[in-house]
Amino acid sequence: MINLTLPKNLILLVLISCSACSSNVPTAAEEQTTVYEVSDQPLTAQPAEALLEHSNIEYMRIKHHMVECEGFEVDHCFVAQKEGSDEWVYVYESIEGFDYQWGVEYEILVQAQEIDSGFADALSLRYTLLEVVSETQHEASEAFQYLSRKPHERIVEIAPGQFSLLNNKIFTCTSDTCGALRSAIDQEHSALLSFRQDVDPSMPMVLDAVLCNDAAESFSASCL
Repeated sequence: MINLTLPKNLILLVLISCSACSSNVPTAAEEQTTVYEVSDQPLTAQPAEALLEHSNIEYMRIKHHMVECEGFEVDHCFVAQKEGSDEWVYVYESIEGFDYQWGVEYEILVQAQEIDSGFADALSLRYTLLEVVSETQHEASEAFQYLSRKPHERIVEIAPGQFSLLNNKIFTCTSDTCGALRSAIDQEHSALLSFRQDVDPSMPMVLDAVLCNDAAESFSASCL
C-alpha cells in the first residue's frame, strides 16, 4: 500500500503559497473599477497662436534701433509695436533673456509679469523672452533719426572721431559731421541726428548728419 500521508510542514507551505497567489488576482469588482491616469502634459510645444491666448503672453515687433528715454533715469528704450496695434511705443523695461543687437528688427514673444516697483501705488512690468519669432537685418543704406535732448551729457567722444550713445552704442563720423556734433555738444544744444547702420550690425554706426540742433527751450519748435 502507498502511503498518501504528507508531512505537516509540506502541507503548510503549499497552503501559504496558494494564499499568496489568490491575493494577487483581482476580483471582478476590482477589474471593473480600475482607473487609468492620463498625463495632462501637452505632447508638443504650443504654437505661437496658442500662447497669445494667455493674457500674460505678448507679441512684440522691435525696431532696429533704440531711443533715449527718461523714466526713473535716462536710458535707452526699445521701440515696439504690440499685437493688434499699429502704434510704436517705448518699452522702458528690459527683456530678460533677449540678446538685442542694434541694426536688427525682431519679432518676439514675451511673458509679462507685474512686479512691485518700490514706489507707492506703482507697479512695473518684468518681461521674459519666450521665443524669437524672426530676425531681419536693417538695410545699411536706410538712414534713421535719433533725438538726443542733452547730447553734452549723453554723447561722449571716446576716441578721435568715435563717440558713444549713453555708453551703449558706438558710432563714427566724418570730419564734417564730427565738427557739427561737437559744436552742438559745446553749446549744450539738443540735437536731431541721422545715422546709418553698418552692413555688419556688430560694427559701429555712422553719423550721417546733424539734421538740426538748438537750445533745449526752443528745440521742439525749431527741429521737430
